[in-house]
Amino acid sequence: MLDDRVVAVIFEGGNPRSDIEVTMSRVRRGVALDNIAKAISTPEIDGVILATNYADLGARAAEMGAQIDATDAEDFHFGRHLHRVVDQFGLENVIYFGGAALPLMRGDDLSWIARRLKEYKNVVVVNNAQSADLTAFTPASVLDAIELPDADNFLGYLLREAGLRRVMIENSARINLDIDTPSDLAVLDRCRGVGPETRRALDEMDLPGGSLDALLEVFSRRDHPYPEVALIGRVGPAMMSVINANLPIRLRVFSEERGMKALRREELGEAVSLVAYLLEEVGAVRFFEYLGSIADLAIIDTRVLFAHMKLFPSAPDRFYSDLGVVEKIGDPFIREFTRAAAGAPIPVVLGGHSMVYGGLWALLDENGLLGTPIPEIPTGS
Repeated sequence: MLDDRVVAVIFEGGNPRSDIEVTMSRVRRGVALDNIAKAISTPEIDGVILATNYADLGARAAEMGAQIDATDAEDFHFGRHLHRVVDQFGLENVIYFGGAALPLMRGDDLSWIARRLKEYKNVVVVNNAQSADLTAFTPASVLDAIELPDADNFLGYLLREAGLRRVMIENSARINLDIDTPSDLAVLDRCRGVGPETRRALDEMDLPGGSLDALLEVFSRRDHPYPEVALIGRVGPAMMSVINANLPIRLRVFSEERGMKALRREELGEAVSLVAYLLEEVGAVRFFEYLGSIADLAIIDTRVLFAHMKLFPSAPDRFYSDLGVVEKIGDPFIREFTRAAAGAPIPVVLGGHSMVYGGLWALLDENGLLGTPIPEIPTGS
């Protein structure tokens, strides 16, 4: 008889070295604890396993009722470790997500996912078709049939390729926000739906938030002509639809390299960006001058630009660029690019994928900007 227990498996760990990485880690641990609490309190979930190399996090999670699997940050391979956890604990129905994934996710979201695994077989439930932050699947033995990935984003795609029927979680702001960069933390700090452990960690931080304040000001305008917003990077169609349906905004979108990580295009040096090509041709200062002449605000997923240029910046360089802390950036190009963005004639928000998708969606939703009527365009416009 098949085991119908549903178990949440959460991975959270690492080896933070720089100050900004340590800061990120504190909030990620808060999100992990809040997500563990949600999973434990969800009736349809029968157990929670936390895989971590953080002894303090493991001790806190064990007190809450989670089972702990110790990992080694120096010799960690995502797919192989997930396979080992599945075998060691005899799992059949798995809800996997990273510790800092989906910090706004609710208990009823987990209930819905768990019911899908209990009611159906041979399915994989994901929050994103190309690069999932949450992947729930049954039977767990399907891991034997795939090449185990070294990162979690590709897992949902591989399981579908292995023959599982894909089920998408209903699209919403709360199931798209993931915590990868300081920009995401600044977004989360402005959200009401965060858990207590996350809120405590956020309150201990001093995050510069001027660019997000400027973003909200532009999106709040109700004048005519409509404000123009440039979205550049891995912009998904759902984000464009949400803005077009709810806000008096004219979008200038250049969407490139969606699925870049999951399809290993960044890793293999295959990522190509027309925007990055323009940036190389004219230089960062002229690039932002021109961008300022056609838009009132720019939100840029810089990882696509870096991948095109075959840059593999350190985590501190990426993070300090997102925050606009120019003097702490080591890479010369990223330092000058960030300086030019800070000196642009319009507000420029830098970040990763979340900043042009889940983070932006959550920021607009949590600040009451979605679901409001779009004013009529004046006659004769």
